[in-house]
Amino acid sequence: NVNVNVNVNVNVNNNKKEDQKELTHEELTLISKIAQTDSSSLDNFLLTNLPNIPTHVITILRNAADGEVPSNVTDDQASHMKTVGKALVQILDTNLEGKRDLLKSFLECGEIRKLDSAIGSAMREEKLDMGFFTVLNMNLRDAAMEQLEKGSTFSPTAEGDFSTGDSANRYQILQHIYTRCQEEVEKNVSPGSGLLNKLLRTDQQSIRVNQLRHYLCPQEPKTISTPDGKSVELPGSDALVKPSELIEALQNAVRQIRTVEKSGSVDRAAAVGLVESCRQVAIEARSAIGEGYGSESEELKDFSFALQPVFRPESTESEYIKGVSK
Repeated sequence: NVNVNVNVNVNVNNNKKEDQKELTHEELTLISKIAQTDSSSLDNFLLTNLPNIPTHVITILRNAADGEVPSNVTDDQASHMKTVGKALVQILDTNLEGKRDLLKSFLECGEIRKLDSAIGSAMREEKLDMGFFTVLNMNLRDAAMEQLEKGSTFSPTAEGDFSTGDSANRYQILQHIYTRCQEEVEKNVSPGSGLLNKLLRTDQQSIRVNQLRHYLCPQEPKTISTPDGKSVELPGSDALVKPSELIEALQNAVRQIRTVEKSGSVDRAAAVGLVESCRQVAIEARSAIGEGYGSESEELKDFSFALQPVFRPESTESEYIKGVSK
């Protein structure tokens, strides 16, 4: 059985008596900006960025939803805080409640086999959506903070190690749940998007390079020797993911990032970082395609040509700069 404290957070401490940090000028300016967007953009911004919003900001906004605002803000700022606060309360207390229960049910599975089965069922029922990943990311952040406060490290463990009793900790289990849920989601997207998601989640370049060679390049026939000295011929195979499929995934990703940036749901710095991550994947993929198909291959030429306008658009009106208008 998993020996872990089943503690799933959605609500942030709502004790109005506790000492609170004051909102900075930058925080007040951002709150005013997003308060003046349409309701769908406001909800999308909060849902997307909730795991990154400081706890004291969430607490102050929740209080503002009940009419309690800091005395040092202007009337306009107070109005904006109430608008954002009410939207935040709706998301935290209503929209994400079912997602909290879903994550709690995962943590209570007790065994990896049962957990994996439950995650598969949730995917088939279309429950692994943005709201669920928001709750999961919030809990991962809290668990990471708990680990740091205890002085624990985040050394990787083998798959399934956390099911052996006292060695279990909440962060490891949540990380496993995150990985398995991402894998389930990737089964239902195009091969190119699935590979791109996998690559963007992988921090180590050497691992990304191996993944690209495995998925993006055709496998040559080879001969292996068995323990009894016999030789076995293994046939070659086509690439698991065609270069053209990765091209489409990169184009869609950058287009979506710029569209979300334009809506105000993500700031420019975050958008630039995401696009740069995609560009790094494209650079590494180009190298892998050159190795797998040849430096003069049509696949390599097509890959480079197709992504030129994505990462080096010639016009400021390009959809890879301005996004797509809905």
